[in-house]
Amino acid sequence: MTEQNRADGAAPLRQLAVGACVFGALVLLGALLGLVWWQFAPRAEGTALGDGQVFTGTTEDVFAGEGYFVVMTALAGLATGYAAYMVQFPLARRRLQDLRLAVLVAGFLGAVAGALLTWRVGVALDGGVHAAVGAAESGATVVTGLHLDATAFLVAWPFVFVLQYGLLDAVSIVRRDLPGVPPPPPAPPEGAAEGAVGQEGGDRTPQDGGRPPAPPARGAPVAVERDPSGPEGTGR
Repeated sequence: MTEQNRADGAAPLRQLAVGACVFGALVLLGALLGLVWWQFAPRAEGTALGDGQVFTGTTEDVFAGEGYFVVMTALAGLATGYAAYMVQFPLARRRLQDLRLAVLVAGFLGAVAGALLTWRVGVALDGGVHAAVGAAESGATVVTGLHLDATAFLVAWPFVFVLQYGLLDAVSIVRRDLPGVPPPPPAPPEGAAEGAVGQEGGDRTPQDGGRPPAPPARGAPVAVERDPSGPEGTGR
């Protein structure tokens, strides 16, 4: 009983530990993706208008930086959703504990924080470029820094993460191979169930193979037990 209570008390702590590891890994990945975004995303050229404003027109480079951001974070959601489910699978089976919900919640929150970090780290690394644009005189040609006007792109990472995680869980449900969930007990054999019913009824015995006794053949003598208290017994 004591060991069972300890196991029940350690289950929530294990869920919190696994969730914290997943959350921390995604936050760290978000910071690294901010560095990658800053390194490879193209910048657009424009004309300074003063007071930090720039006219860039409608060239491809104007939207390329945001395009790089949404593609990178969507790929991160696809990869982290797959990795998170595959990591919790053996952990759940090792101690027969369902970790799917804990990893899903931690992964979703980590994806949100990771997307925010990717955005803020990339913009912060271009702080010198933003300062140069703000100090440029009106009419000067400048290179713009990274920015994210369409903040709706921040949902790409958590959305794809949940989608990928849910698809893998649906496959496990179809295959009846859920991690950390004990399988249902096997059904008893059909012959064993019939034998149990026969023994309860008392009409079948193990000696005769479970079959009822056969009736006597027609014309065969039948032994009759005499009652000693009858007329013959009293006449002696």
